[in-house]
Amino acid sequence: MPRLTPTLVLTLILSLTIGLLNPLDAWARKSRSSGGYSRPSSSLSQRTPSTRPSRATRTPSVSGGYSRPRSASSSITTSPVTRGSASDQVLSRQGSQRALDDFRRQREPEAPATEPLWSRPSTSKAPSVPRRPSTYDSILSGYGGTRGASYVPGARYPVPASRLANSSPSFGPWSAVLLWGLLETLSRPGHAEFFYHHAEDPGYRQWRAEAEEQAREDPALARQLTELDTRLASMSGPRDPNYPAPSVESKATGFPFGALLTALFLLLVGAVLVIVLWRRFFGDVDRRRSAVKSTGRAGARAAYRPDWFRVGMTLPVDPSLFILAESSTKLQAPRVATGSGLVSVERLGEVQGPDVRWYRLYVSGGDAFFQVHLDAHGRSDECRYFSRRDEVEPADADEWGVWLDRDEGLIGWPEFQTQDGRLYARLWSPGQARLEPYALRETLETADGAAVEPSRQQAMLYARATGAQPPAPGTEYLLVAANEQGEGAWVSLHVGIDIPVAGLNLS
Repeated sequence: MPRLTPTLVLTLILSLTIGLLNPLDAWARKSRSSGGYSRPSSSLSQRTPSTRPSRATRTPSVSGGYSRPRSASSSITTSPVTRGSASDQVLSRQGSQRALDDFRRQREPEAPATEPLWSRPSTSKAPSVPRRPSTYDSILSGYGGTRGASYVPGARYPVPASRLANSSPSFGPWSAVLLWGLLETLSRPGHAEFFYHHAEDPGYRQWRAEAEEQAREDPALARQLTELDTRLASMSGPRDPNYPAPSVESKATGFPFGALLTALFLLLVGAVLVIVLWRRFFGDVDRRRSAVKSTGRAGARAAYRPDWFRVGMTLPVDPSLFILAESSTKLQAPRVATGSGLVSVERLGEVQGPDVRWYRLYVSGGDAFFQVHLDAHGRSDECRYFSRRDEVEPADADEWGVWLDRDEGLIGWPEFQTQDGRLYARLWSPGQARLEPYALRETLETADGAAVEPSRQQAMLYARATGAQPPAPGTEYLLVAANEQGEGAWVSLHVGIDIPVAGLNLS
């Protein structure tokens, strides 16, 4: 029997540990799925370091048989299979803008925490005495004065700031601004009379005493007080202690801007009312006349408008394009309803995204649709045909995490691999990091006019090169979306190809 040495014991422990971890790891990989789909295990499947707190359990990575591709791919390390259409570029640029915003937020330094002044402990041992508000401070802050002179509101004369700063704010029932202002305008009617009638008032005597004190160092003030005494000496008669204080405010003698603004406002309200009434009663007539003129011209063709989409309209279908796509794609051709090659629109959908809008014309019982995009002039500049590839109903929250997890969700992952092994690269905002799906909202219109609740979607578009030679489709699209409508939720996968716009006769 061999002797147990420390080295032999350590070797046995490591062997047992590895043997136990392998089955657990295989079980874990098997459980991270939903509907047979999981994230690819290529070099792109390595998790990017996250700043969020780690969770106790990882989100499953397989759902409905789908997972990340297990073979290394160079499809996203090189240029995309196609630059995409105008609407694809809009969404890609929006994703790039979000990435730029995140980059800027990461580079912004955190603002240092500042302690409010009132919360800092005082170093003074003696209690602070409340400071009396200064009339000088309030006047300077309220009327934009300087230390040279401050102005009484609405008056045309200056009141030296030094007099207000060295004066009490009020004298009995009168403010310092009033008494100093009356002294500055002593020649105006009623100003000297005010001082005559209130010469025996305690408030006046207090103000006069402070004025005499300031006049010792202010020759201009001394001259004003001398002039006041001269005027008072020339007056006689009984004194009225209730003599009102004259207004020191200047009377408005300029242009009546208030009346002008009021008149302009009333004129604007009247113009808006006339426009609203005109559009209400005569707008439909003008639109009908313009429509008759545009359709009555021989050979004239109006630009396509979204209002022309309707349930029941027919679209011409060229079967040759779908025959050529059959060998290189998983596309299902639409079921032609008539012998003339026309297919009928059974439902009409309007998809609203971030600054993008598509119109979906559903055919073949709702399993397929033509998706049309319009330019700024209302003309169709893009058309794609999509047919249903698969549908998955995740059973629990962990399985939903396979599709929508913030770090490892399939929808938004740089690549998507279907169950048959085909690999698609992300077309909206290509890159090597996962992006949040784009939020879309689709409203539906049916043939019977029944109300259909809008569908909320979190979608991402992928694409791959088919390798087929023209006129066969060179690109196959894969639209993956998590759908919510009413009380139901599911994940849909649609494959699609480009359709020549001219072939649909939409304009």
